[in-house]
Amino acid sequence: MLRLVMLGVFLVASSPVVSFAEDVKLGYVDLQRALNETEDGRKAKANLKKVFDQKQKELDEQQEDLKKAVEDLDKKRTLMPPDKVREKEAELQGRMQKVQQTYLRHQQDLQAKEQEATGKIFERMNKIIFKIAQAENFTMILDKTQSAVLYAKPHLDLTNELIRRYNSGEGADGAGGKPSPTASAPPAKK
Repeated sequence: MLRLVMLGVFLVASSPVVSFAEDVKLGYVDLQRALNETEDGRKAKANLKKVFDQKQKELDEQQEDLKKAVEDLDKKRTLMPPDKVREKEAELQGRMQKVQQTYLRHQQDLQAKEQEATGKIFERMNKIIFKIAQAENFTMILDKTQSAVLYAKPHLDLTNELIRRYNSGEGADGAGGKPSPTASAPPAKK
């Protein structure tokens, strides 16, 4: 009897371990590329560029005025009394700080406008990615730009599918957020 128990333990111990883990299926998307290649993304970028150009023009004008004032002071420095020179330098220092504050304010404003413009686009893209993941049984889908994917086989790149679905209107809030019957169908093979 002891021999049978020992034989059973030996057979169990020497048999290959049965794995109960599910198959892992990975994919990735380049959200930045998708943003740049979707219609809404291009419109958002164009609008942001207009706002940026306007703010940059205002900042350039302020910097140019300050530069002229500094050059003017440098030309007149020797003709002015020292207390007037210090007064002018303090005034120019104050103007320089205002230009720097304007720059920082513009940076913050542009950042807020970019988040506002792209936030809804990325939210919609996430809905589409979720549908793709469920339909094709992906374990994980990574963002190429955020997850430091250094190499992945091209067939794992879902960016083109994401762009195609986004531009076709999928994920837009009009259907109440419920997937349409065609949205749950797996995408065409590449």
